[in-house]
Amino acid sequence: MRSLIRYFFRGLLVFVPIAGTIWIVTTVFAWIDGLVQGLLGKQLSVPIPGTDWEWRHGVGLALTILLITLIGILTANVFITWILRRIERLFQRLPVIKQIYTSIKDMIEAFVSERKKFDKPVLLSFGDSREVEVIGFVTRESLQDLGRKEKVAVYVPQSYNFAANLILVPHERVQAIDLPAADVMTFVVSGGVSGAGDSQAFVDPDHA
Repeated sequence: MRSLIRYFFRGLLVFVPIAGTIWIVTTVFAWIDGLVQGLLGKQLSVPIPGTDWEWRHGVGLALTILLITLIGILTANVFITWILRRIERLFQRLPVIKQIYTSIKDMIEAFVSERKKFDKPVLLSFGDSREVEVIGFVTRESLQDLGRKEKVAVYVPQSYNFAANLILVPHERVQAIDLPAADVMTFVVSGGVSGAGDSQAFVDPDHA
């Protein structure tokens, strides 16, 4: 019985991450596919050569990927860039729309653009002794516009959650982490159970 229980938990460790990943990916896949086909008002399908079958699932998602890629290609064109800038300026002049558009754009740029914002992982302490620390990412080092030039803005993500906090703290309360930002983000989001490489990297050299 003990052996069966042990094997069960071993299987659980293998099955749950795989099944969970497949479920999340297929759910997002189906949602985008259904959204696109719903907007078009019809079921899209592509005939499979040599058979009587039709490929239906995923056509909407494929069109979305192609459209996004096409937009990326067209941004190299001066005329298209001019049009996109006009649209962006229009969005930035409209109340409410401006806040929504700017927030989404800045968030996307923070993760996928060449000017990534979450690339400065730090250890943030709430006291001089550094007995308690949280992991965050410095998103702005100058807060002079807010009248807090002696402070920095630290984005603190939460484990297993899409929520986060933005904390303004003095420069001396943060200590840079010499690790890839993606590994540190994985470490935080996973609750500390994966990513971030060797845990020794978090040891403060002044107290090692």
